[in-house]
Amino acid sequence: MARKFPWVLAPVTWSPDLEFTRGRVDGLPLLSYGIAPRTLLATRRQLRTLGLRPGGADPVAVLYFRCHRAGKLVYANLYLIAAAKPVRPMTPARAAALGKALAARRTCRECGETGWAELPKPHRTCDACLYSAGLAPDSHLHEYVTGEPTADPADLPTAPRSGAAAGLAPVIPLPAARCARVDLPKVVA
Repeated sequence: MARKFPWVLAPVTWSPDLEFTRGRVDGLPLLSYGIAPRTLLATRRQLRTLGLRPGGADPVAVLYFRCHRAGKLVYANLYLIAAAKPVRPMTPARAAALGKALAARRTCRECGETGWAELPKPHRTCDACLYSAGLAPDSHLHEYVTGEPTADPADLPTAPRSGAAAGLAPVIPLPAARCARVDLPKVVA
């Protein structure tokens, strides 16, 4: 079976010599991960970390790689670093407009309160307003706090407490089925 993107020796715009590519996509050279010259080409995100932007320049190549998490091929445009322009500075007016736009994402459309987290895009309504409207909140934690209680507080075991913890209610552990498992990288000393 032939490769989907075989190696091709072709002319490219960033070098006077022929370079190995993986063919062409939309008329641009296709490069696989690790093949693009990092000193000459960069993606939009890489340009931004360098304090640059494409500045209206067209991409000169396309980078492709396999995203194992999504299980698909990802394509990214590559731009010449030499043709990139510096990022426009953040003026006080732009900063104020950005702050106002971000605050609008956190503001409830029903009660007008501004929270600390962005509200869901479809309705931009806080949980308290969703409860008062009789709708179920979107958060996954609400399946534990809505509905009828499954245990009578009188039947829960209580341990004798002293000091500051004497006035607190007993802690009921929640099931860990919804907790996301975090795989930390192994560190070898």
